[in-house]
Amino acid sequence: MQLRLIKPTELDQAALLADSIFREAGAISMKELFPLIFRPGLSHSYAAIAEDGTVAAFMGLVPSTIKTGNDYLDVFSIGAVCTDPAFRGQGLAGQLLQLCQTHAAEAGASLIFVSGDRSLYTRAGCVPFGGTQFAELSASSAQALAAAAGEEWTLRPMQPGDFFAVNRLLNERETGHVYSPGELALLLGTEAYAGVVGLAQRTLVAVRDGSIEGFAAVAMPAAADVPAPSAATALEWAGQPQAVAALLAKAALCSGEGTLQVPVPWQERSLLALLRDAGASLSGGANSGTVCIADREALLRQTEGCRKSLDLSSVQDDKELISLLFDPASPLRSSDSSEASDAISLPYMSGLRFI
Repeated sequence: MQLRLIKPTELDQAALLADSIFREAGAISMKELFPLIFRPGLSHSYAAIAEDGTVAAFMGLVPSTIKTGNDYLDVFSIGAVCTDPAFRGQGLAGQLLQLCQTHAAEAGASLIFVSGDRSLYTRAGCVPFGGTQFAELSASSAQALAAAAGEEWTLRPMQPGDFFAVNRLLNERETGHVYSPGELALLLGTEAYAGVVGLAQRTLVAVRDGSIEGFAAVAMPAAADVPAPSAATALEWAGQPQAVAALLAKAALCSGEGTLQVPVPWQERSLLALLRDAGASLSGGANSGTVCIADREALLRQTEGCRKSLDLSSVQDDKELISLLFDPASPLRSSDSSEASDAISLPYMSGLRFI
């Protein structure tokens, strides 16, 4: 058994293995949903290759950059982790994870995000992180939100000609993934998260005086009269908070059930205030998935500008460091630095760039 970087010629086989584990017959292939993992090119993913050349196990590893304030974090995300049933019980996934962690550290990454939280990851140091307010818009609160947002914008589906304006809005956010035009176009078309949960992705823009001032991508039922396997969920947004609120209200009112789940990162206070004032129900929780430190020195270097006055002298381990840096309610902060603004903001990780 060889455990190594996967070759481009082996990616199709890895996608077929992932399909056999995660997708039902006739469903859209993982290769189509996750091109950042399975398309040919400079792959960072690892596989266990049996003597006959079979992909026995696979672990997708994808690089990206996150903007947080004036700092930029070089990170990896892990996804599409699967093992052929014939090769289970050999610890292949754990060995692949170790290879991915070493790869990320050698590449200069600071963090590794994982969409899952099973023991495979927690044993390797992955922990919950960050803070999120999970808002639920009902029909009544969506109507109230629409009324509060006003009628200054024309709300319509995104068109190809809107692309560069939307890309600018996304990259101008205080916190968010950094998108190249090519990558954003790819992710808008593949609909990864929506496809996984059995929904359809819809993209909307808010236009005023010929300028796009808001954008929202939402996973919604494919048809209003067809029962959906999952609740409609807002995936990603950018622009003026009131314009975004107007778009979210419209999406909620157009969803088959008249409700919309909106996971809002703690730092988006203006949008949270609009949702709260409209009567949306709110519940607190962590970000999506888990995270581990790829390289501590890289993390400290990449967060130097936004760590502000955080005192790291009492931090004992990686779990405590992640809590102190990214959890707005971390118990590790002293009483004079306990405000959430001391935490480093992160985007919600199950958005357009879901891995």
